[in-house]
Amino acid sequence: MNRETVLPLESSEGTLAAIGGKALGLARLLALGERVPPGFVITTDVYNAARQDSNDAALTVPEVDEHAIREAYRQLGSPLVAVRSSATAEDLPGAAFAGQQETYLGVLGEEALLEAITDCWASLHSERARSYRNERGIDESEASIAVVVQQMVDADFAGVMFTADPVTGDRKRVVIESSPGLGEAVVSGLVTTDRAVIAEDGLILERRAGAPEAVIRLKASGGVSTERGQGEARLEESQLNELAAAGRRIRDGFDRPMDIEWATVGSELYILQARPMTALPPAPRKLGTVERKIAPMLYELLPQRPTPMEVDAWITPGIAKLVARMMGGIAGVHVDYSASLVREDGIVTEFVPTRPKPTLATPLRIVQALGQRPLTGEWRNDPLYATYLLQCSELDRLPLRDLPWRELVEIPSRACSSMQLVAELRVKYLRPAVSNGLKLIAALAITGQLELLSELSMTPHTETHRINERLSDIAAELTQNPEAMQMLTQHSGRDALAALNNNPATAQLASRIDEFLMTYGHRESASLMLPRVPTWGADPTPVTHLLGVLGNGAHESSAEEQHALERLLAHPLLRAEPVAEKVRSWVHGVQEFIAVREDTHFEITRTMPVVRAAIEEMGRRLYAGGGLQQSEEVWFLDYAILRQASDEKLLCTPNNAHRATERRRRHDELAAAPLISPATLYDLSPVSGALLHGTGSGGGRVTAPVRLVHSAAEFDRLLPGEILVCPATNPSWTPLFARAAGVVVDHGSAGSHAAIVAREYRIPAVMGCASGTTMLTDGQWVTVDGDRGLVLEANNEHAN
Repeated sequence: MNRETVLPLESSEGTLAAIGGKALGLARLLALGERVPPGFVITTDVYNAARQDSNDAALTVPEVDEHAIREAYRQLGSPLVAVRSSATAEDLPGAAFAGQQETYLGVLGEEALLEAITDCWASLHSERARSYRNERGIDESEASIAVVVQQMVDADFAGVMFTADPVTGDRKRVVIESSPGLGEAVVSGLVTTDRAVIAEDGLILERRAGAPEAVIRLKASGGVSTERGQGEARLEESQLNELAAAGRRIRDGFDRPMDIEWATVGSELYILQARPMTALPPAPRKLGTVERKIAPMLYELLPQRPTPMEVDAWITPGIAKLVARMMGGIAGVHVDYSASLVREDGIVTEFVPTRPKPTLATPLRIVQALGQRPLTGEWRNDPLYATYLLQCSELDRLPLRDLPWRELVEIPSRACSSMQLVAELRVKYLRPAVSNGLKLIAALAITGQLELLSELSMTPHTETHRINERLSDIAAELTQNPEAMQMLTQHSGRDALAALNNNPATAQLASRIDEFLMTYGHRESASLMLPRVPTWGADPTPVTHLLGVLGNGAHESSAEEQHALERLLAHPLLRAEPVAEKVRSWVHGVQEFIAVREDTHFEITRTMPVVRAAIEEMGRRLYAGGGLQQSEEVWFLDYAILRQASDEKLLCTPNNAHRATERRRRHDELAAAPLISPATLYDLSPVSGALLHGTGSGGGRVTAPVRLVHSAAEFDRLLPGEILVCPATNPSWTPLFARAAGVVVDHGSAGSHAAIVAREYRIPAVMGCASGTTMLTDGQWVTVDGDRGLVLEANNEHAN
């Protein structure tokens, strides 16, 4: 046997570059003493030689290697085998490549084996595999593939095992999903699996019976057959415990949570493959009552993992400092938001909500808030606001390309300093509203009408409301211009605006959109925490998507307006006019609080475009000087190091470039993993009769079909009268609420933007349900109860 091109699975000669991720995992399993079906690996050398010989055309096996493969197959006993890809970027942390390349089961005979190997090679360059690599930034020129050939196991039962709970991230639980026959029925989703959750001590915490709708069996003549499942065959508890014990051994051997495929034949357990779990949340943490209330609101601001530069140049010196000043100034409480972001070598690995800590100033601040009269006058007339706008304007006028390095690198710091003026405005104008809020809550409690608080807090006098109205007005014009609507359907973002501008029939409409972007272009597309993501002005794609959606019709909510204030004042204790007047002033004060909070949020984002542009200019210069392998990798450098350098040339070193690239790779590995376990944020225990439960945000009940929307690119999927189901929202999403019948959001709270705007549109909303986007499906009819925070299965007549 040619050991350079064909290696036994247990060989110690295999490296990732030679045998790929899957084969390397199998070799480690064998080294750990696990029972793995015998087999061999055709190394990447064979594939690379074949690719060179064929100039990337249809691959054939060179004659010398064909002999080696035939010989290895004969030594195995010429049995039925599985032929699986083992790409060099496969089965690695952050890049499982599950299902991206081909697998062939029940292959029998040398000719069939050679054909399956060739087909495996070809699958490396399938459209789906290329797309997967592109999404993860894997260089096509570095892609190579080995092939694993293993004797098939004619399984009685098979399935998958996770050595941590994939939903909650609990590392002390093993989750086993099984079904009769080969495991292909499980991994391809053909069956409802038998599911068991097993604790570290072997206690079976949960067992859910499966429904083996199909059973895949080996055929003696080669290939597989699919039979109709019968009965309720399932693993014994002793088998589950044996599996869990093997999972824990493998977890400890690999030193990380693992995703394992397994099979049983009689009393024998075989491990078919093992790879690191991807998209796994951190382990659950216990939070105090206060942290649990605040955490969903804070986590909503992190729809994606911030980069080192975003943390160092924006979040810590800007947002975290603003939050600390606001909380200290209003309530005398110390909050260190940046401490919530756990980091390893600059990469954010976890979000751990910190507890607000009272200080010696807390009693004084509370007394001041209770005794302070509301300020007269509009906060925008305050000299602090005028100073802030002036500083923002100065930053916007800077010629970034021409600035010396020392001036360029200080722009984020200047922006964060200006941001603190907004913190002062918040303290000044929000603190007096605390007294109004407490008095209103007391009045509601005394009269037994606390449920009215959400509706009494609503106000249409916010920047978000004005933005939505402007968008709706422009969309109304679109409905009168079919040519413009067609352009928005065919294009998006800058391309859509260019098309509108270049057509005399639509140029006036384009001018209105440009004017809108001049005013509101600093609105964040993802979060005010993430300056790396372009704002509306830098990339108007969310705006053009929203205009297309709104131009195709909005949904009018069927919920009747509830006159909450009149209902409150109708109570006998509050009817007297002097008392009623007081109550009205309290309500007005609470609404002012909401308006100031919302509008100052909008103001905080004014400097995001120039901060992003400045950091991108730093990246351009460093890339040009050889200090970065890609200009966008500047987001993975340390801001402090950039500020210390007197000239960019001092930073253009191979070490800096390597550091940025390695950090980006680590960041990308974690990209799909949540920053916090849903079990830390929410109560995941089931509610009888409900599909999901979360925080009710008012709006009554509605029954309608579900529509999943994951990003701005999918805004146009939502049809009028559907239930919007999404992972999280920010102000960019709120115009959709004019089209939705109800809203279900994985993350957030009753104080989230989504909840506030949903109440404004009087549509039912359920926030923080954790798994709406995974549990619900497009077109599924559900009832959303916004008062109780429940998502229920709809009546049968709607399902039809």
